[in-house]
Amino acid sequence: MRQRLLNLLNLRQHLGAALPPLLGNRWLPTLAALGAITVALAIALPLAFATKSDQNDPFVLQSYDGARFVAETNGDGDEWVLLGHMYRTKNTNPTNRGIWDRLAERLVADGYRVLRWDFRCHGDTPCVYSRRQIEDVPDIYLEWEAAIDYAVEQGARRILGVGVSMGGTSLLQVAAYRHELEAVSAISSPNQFPNKEPSDSDRGGADFDKLEALSTIRDVEAPKLFMVGARNQCSYWQSNRYFQKSGEPTRFVIYDTDLHGTEILDDEQFGPDAVQELVDFLDDPTGIVGKEKRNDAPEADPNTECWPPEDDDEAD
Repeated sequence: MRQRLLNLLNLRQHLGAALPPLLGNRWLPTLAALGAITVALAIALPLAFATKSDQNDPFVLQSYDGARFVAETNGDGDEWVLLGHMYRTKNTNPTNRGIWDRLAERLVADGYRVLRWDFRCHGDTPCVYSRRQIEDVPDIYLEWEAAIDYAVEQGARRILGVGVSMGGTSLLQVAAYRHELEAVSAISSPNQFPNKEPSDSDRGGADFDKLEALSTIRDVEAPKLFMVGARNQCSYWQSNRYFQKSGEPTRFVIYDTDLHGTEILDDEQFGPDAVQELVDFLDDPTGIVGKEKRNDAPEADPNTECWPPEDDDEAD
């Protein structure tokens, strides 16, 4: 399956080199025409009619910048949950759409249709800018936009978004202007990512925009659920800043753990409760009243700063 996807992603660039010699052979004009039609259909059909494939069978979507990425759907129905994965961590490496397996199974059992994908330069999706994952991170929000468009095209009645770490940051960034999202949840998500551009990258400076969602969090009108481990590096501090600056309705759940992203959802101790919190939110996001907080780590300090943006304004 992986090789088939790679063949699909690379086929068009080889097509340009292969067809001219074929068409130039005066003995094979008919064969050349048939071959061109066959190849064109091989490219177009999986892109235009991806849902015609079997459930769980990966297919290719295209972002607005032309980058193609590998996705899959699970389940049926017209209530869609879009899942954006995290960057690799010490405990979870590599990261791709497969880290959602357990949650996807639960959501499908509850009647949702799940759409998940490999961000550019992760899993089965090729890199765009370079072979270094970190250099493609600033543009992963484009996969969210394409995923939302795809769900709309397929007749989704409700579209809900869940992202972990960078997947949550990019989700919140997009949710500020894509109001098709009826509810969003960000788990262990930084306010910006990466904090600093790679020092040895030729994409540094103005071209390295980073993901950033804190400055526009008040523009996210959809109900919001933030979840975090209080002892997970700077995640508590940054999630607390989202909570403070968010409009209503918003819920903030803090666990006494150092786990990150889907590690919380999959954990034997915290996972069942965290998954139930998430499912309850997706089922009834408007059930949140004002701004709610559940703090299972009261001794942790949410105001311990780390990596604050230079132009941050806490009074905002």
